[in-house]
Amino acid sequence: MAGESRRATIKSKLATDYRVSVSALAKQLGVTEETIRRDLEKLEAEGFLNRTYGGAILNTSNQKLNAPFYKRQTLLIEEKRRIARNVMPLLEDKSVIALDSSSTSLEVAKLLKDRDDLVILTNSVAIFGEFVDSRATIVSTGGQFDSGTFSLVGESARESLSKYCVDVMLFSCKGIDENGEVLDSREGESEVKRAMFKQAGSLVLLADHSKFNRSTFVRLTDLSEVDYLVTDQEPSDEWKRRCEEFGVSLIH
Repeated sequence: MAGESRRATIKSKLATDYRVSVSALAKQLGVTEETIRRDLEKLEAEGFLNRTYGGAILNTSNQKLNAPFYKRQTLLIEEKRRIARNVMPLLEDKSVIALDSSSTSLEVAKLLKDRDDLVILTNSVAIFGEFVDSRATIVSTGGQFDSGTFSLVGESARESLSKYCVDVMLFSCKGIDENGEVLDSREGESEVKRAMFKQAGSLVLLADHSKFNRSTFVRLTDLSEVDYLVTDQEPSDEWKRRCEEFGVSLIH
């Protein structure tokens, strides 16, 4: 595993467990303990962790690690899990799947990691961690680490996507306005999502009920480009009509 991906996995594990050991990481990642120590030194220099005897702990005093992603992960968690269960039938015959770095896609990943016939393409550091012990193939976009979204973004992430084609891409958003515009809040993350769109055979939007009739800053796409909209509860008759007008299959 390349250094960047290895350190991304370490970050994911620390963000989840708050503590790691050198020996366990070396065994898990298939490298020497000295390699892991050098990784931890680099991450300590970034302010991500504090090294301890035999390992490291997450540097929770670093305000940059306020972890908006992990805060979002706990919000509407049952709704996100319901969406993940609802989308599973769409994925039964798919072998190459792209997942964005949303907390809803993470819940989908948790239900897919036991499949050994999958290739997962993602820029999500959290999803890397979910697949550490999986027999599925996980492919990283590479790129610059964004601690706010726990994702890899930037030009190298976008450019790497041109090498791949996927059966389906699953993504979330911050809102869907009354005109059918699908919106997000971070430009860097949105650019990677749009690059993923171009490589996907079909697009599946994962949006809980709170996302409807909501406007935010960055335009991702519009509903006419989306094949399926998967949500957690039955939408209003007005939204059913809009989905039909845009040619979107609605699943709830």
